[in-house]
Amino acid sequence: MKSIKSKIVLFALIATLLPSAGLGLLTFWQNEALVNDGATRELHALTNNVSQLLETWLNENILAVRALAAANPVIEGLAISGQTKNSSDTEQAQSVMASYLLSVIGKLDNIVALAVFDLDRQMIASSVTMPKADAALQDWPQTALMSPTDANLPVSPADWEVYYAKSTFNIIFPVLSDDNTLKGYLAAALDSNALARQLRETRKFSLGEIILLDKTGHVFLSSAMQLDQTAALDPEIFSALRKPAAGSLVYDGLVYPLAIGLVSAYEKLPIFILVERDYAGVQIAWTKLRNRFLTLVVILIAMVTAFALYMGHAIVAPLEKLIAAARSIVDGKLDVHLQVHQRDELGQLAAMFNQMTDALRHKHAVIMAVNEDIREKNQLLQKLSVTDGLTGLYNRSKLDAILVDQLARFKRNNRPFCLLMIDIDYFKHINDELGHIMGDKILITVSTVLLKSIRAIDYAARYGGDEFMIVLTETDIGAAIKTAERIRMQTSALCREFEESPVKITLSVGIAQGQHSDMIPNDLIARADAALYEAKKAGRDQVQIYCDGSALSSS
Repeated sequence: MKSIKSKIVLFALIATLLPSAGLGLLTFWQNEALVNDGATRELHALTNNVSQLLETWLNENILAVRALAAANPVIEGLAISGQTKNSSDTEQAQSVMASYLLSVIGKLDNIVALAVFDLDRQMIASSVTMPKADAALQDWPQTALMSPTDANLPVSPADWEVYYAKSTFNIIFPVLSDDNTLKGYLAAALDSNALARQLRETRKFSLGEIILLDKTGHVFLSSAMQLDQTAALDPEIFSALRKPAAGSLVYDGLVYPLAIGLVSAYEKLPIFILVERDYAGVQIAWTKLRNRFLTLVVILIAMVTAFALYMGHAIVAPLEKLIAAARSIVDGKLDVHLQVHQRDELGQLAAMFNQMTDALRHKHAVIMAVNEDIREKNQLLQKLSVTDGLTGLYNRSKLDAILVDQLARFKRNNRPFCLLMIDIDYFKHINDELGHIMGDKILITVSTVLLKSIRAIDYAARYGGDEFMIVLTETDIGAAIKTAERIRMQTSALCREFEESPVKITLSVGIAQGQHSDMIPNDLIARADAALYEAKKAGRDQVQIYCDGSALSSS
């Protein structure tokens, strides 16, 4: 027994001291590098978050300016200015455009100024004076202005405008007539203050500061309130950080006396994202980590020594381990493994026990994997059973269930709801002429417009072929007409922007409101279908409503 006790104690001390001492020395030498790597990963994650933030902010503003460029007052004003030689007519058209720009500028949070230019790139109407818009427009290639893409965005460099007392971007879009003829250009000055607020919000959830630099390394936006527009990164440091393989560097920071930071270029805008952390704070974290490790090693040695002495008091200690392990398996805990030190019967028993637990763990893992696979397939099947494979909208069977539920709610609560039946005009002809690939793209585009045009409490479904249905809950006929008209106009605008084959797509819409006399979904669908038929019969590209036994025009 003395021999067993001595061996247990000696083994426990060696098994604890040697790895702990070796790992402690290795950690002491390499911990700083590991902490720096961790800080670098955090900075990379922060740059990715900022890139996504910039992407969202830019896309929202581009969509807004693109919509303004397609507005009738701008198109008609440019057409009058370009066709008539009557100065009074031209001045009146320009005055109408200026009034329109002033009316919409107050509704757009991120746009501080709008201006319209003719084909000679001369400003003819503006909400305010745009000091840099003329220069940006003159310098931009004609091909980029005619066909702006994500890879060739018509966005001028960020600049500090004295007129606005803020950093701005100039976005330029072509103004095209209904027959796709270039009439002029629309320029918008974007206010970066909203972007600065979002940077400060992002900073709340990170340990680093976010700084946006121009191509020369000067600051124009920052999450740090104390950093002003005159600050600039040292050119040599800026050049080193911009190298592809540079990673993070330690340098004299803009926000911290000594900072660790990295730079990432944002391709769609001529700017660079700089993120900084206080290097002194990183070192403090390393020191705390080292002290915690040493404390943990001391505690671990004391615990292992006490445990070894306790186990050495009796020869039954291995049996107690085996009993405890068996009890864990009975309780369902399969992560049990016994240390085998002896070569006697107890050692053989422990080895066989380990083999048994390994087999049980393997079988349990297989069963869990099979269960997870079945669960995922069931989820997929459930989704496929209620959605259309091409558009992702609800299918016809799901629509019937929705209508049954809405009719029951209507009869119970007497709250109105409406059904929109939507058909793509001449879709078969377009599909035959342009091919099924373009036909599918049109169907997907219409589905996207439907999803963006309804609320979270509404439902959109593909009824079949080129027919769609929308269930508008808590909605009367008036609100349903507005929604239908918005869908009809947005669909036509989006389909004209297809690069490979711009097409004119129009929609015919029939609207019916739920009634107490409706017993089944087909009662409501029949009225919406009748209104849709009247919309097609009246010339298509319009909205008809079913009211008092007949279909009426929404106008």
